[in-house]
Amino acid sequence: MMLFEPLNWDGHKRSEVYHAARLSMLHDRVLKRMDRLDHLADEVERAAAILVDLTHASAAEAFQDAVFRNPSAAFLQLEAGQTLGL
Repeated sequence: MMLFEPLNWDGHKRSEVYHAARLSMLHDRVLKRMDRLDHLADEVERAAAILVDLTHASAAEAFQDAVFRNPSAAFLQLEAGQTLGL
């Protein structure tokens, strides 16, 4: 036969137990949301890196196309060690 502890009608003690359980639940929720936020931030960083790579590649190709298609842009070509002198 199993005996149960009598119900505790002490409101302060019940309140402490309730608040401890609530705090534990909220703590778990915060940790889950932080994990989700980290995952989403990683996805944003990957997408930004792809965008930067595409932008740099497009800019380099556009510059090379402008130099090779436009003979008057030959002044844009620099030899090793040269600077624009700005």
